[in-house]
This record gives sequence, C-alpha cells and structure tokens, in this order.
Amino acid sequence: MEITSNRNMVLADEEMDFPKEPGTGSVPTYRKYTIGIDEAARYYGIGTKKLRQIIADNPSGDFFLEIGRHVLIKRRQFEAYLDSASAL
Repeated sequence: MEITSNRNMVLADEEMDFPKEPGTGSVPTYRKYTIGIDEAARYYGIGTKKLRQIIADNPSGDFFLEIGRHVLIKRRQFEAYLDSASAL
C-alpha cells in the first residue's frame, strides 16, 4: 500500500488553470459567462448591429443582461438560442 503526502495532491481547481489568449492576459472567450457585444460579434461571426437587433426583438430573452446602457450576452444561453433559431 502506497502512502502519498498532501503536498503531492493537487486540487482540481488549481489544476484547471485557464489558458490565456495571446497578448491579452485574460480568460478566453469560451470560458467566460458573459461577453460584450463587440466580443460576441467576433466570437460568433455576427455583426454588432444584428446582435443588437436580436436583443431588441427579444426583450424578454434570457440570453442577455443589461447593466445601465451596457449589454452583456450570456454565452451559453445565447448559444442555446442560436441552436434553436432557423434564421437570424
């Protein structure tokens, strides 16, 4: 029977270090809970005007969050919306 010390054990959270996007030093988009309109446009390949139109057409949608004048897209919920949409 092998005995290991606590020093050799690594917590799962410590082991899952976020890979950094080159040059930004931040969490990559695919790991974020919310993303801004500009970042969502780059990530999904949809224009910012179209994203704002989708939000305006779905005022009770659960895939965005308004903080004052700022709009943040909830990434997973928006992906579910895109999966169910047949046309944009």
